[in-house]
Amino acid sequence: MIYKRFKLVDGRTVAFEELKERDLPEVVEALNSVIREDVYLLFNEEITDMEEERRWYYDHVKAGMTYLVARVDGKVVGGASIEPQRAKRSHIVLYGIFLINEYRGLQIGTALTKTMIKIAKKRGFEIMELSVYASNQRAEHVYEKCGFSEVGTIRNGVKMRDGTYTDEIFMALDLKR
Repeated sequence: MIYKRFKLVDGRTVAFEELKERDLPEVVEALNSVIREDVYLLFNEEITDMEEERRWYYDHVKAGMTYLVARVDGKVVGGASIEPQRAKRSHIVLYGIFLINEYRGLQIGTALTKTMIKIAKKRGFEIMELSVYASNQRAEHVYEKCGFSEVGTIRNGVKMRDGTYTDEIFMALDLKR
């Protein structure tokens, strides 16, 4: 199912569609390119076990995850997910997103975030939450533009592989408004 399709200023077509098992190798390849940057994601190691990825996919879909793949002219360039929390936090959904380097700054991240907000509202969630590295000011700006606000910070909450630290900023969006 395609959730959204639009043209970039350079004429290329972007489509957001539901993640399917057959997409996993291409998504993992794109995700690994972001992991290798060692700047934006909590992962330290690239994903290499596709069988483990398939288990992850089925476990998370069963738990209620919605995951959209972003494609530009058919090529996977990123993805985003919302994952319901449990028990007394079941009204909250956790948001995550990634885009490969060449496709940042083209409004794809903003459009993907807004699309996921609409899906979360439609599914009846009340709060959407995420965390972002303080060093990732571009992403923090996107989240603020989409209505998220900072709700807390863990100083030096992320230790990079090179031994440096960055703060982890927690942001939330009230979906009832």
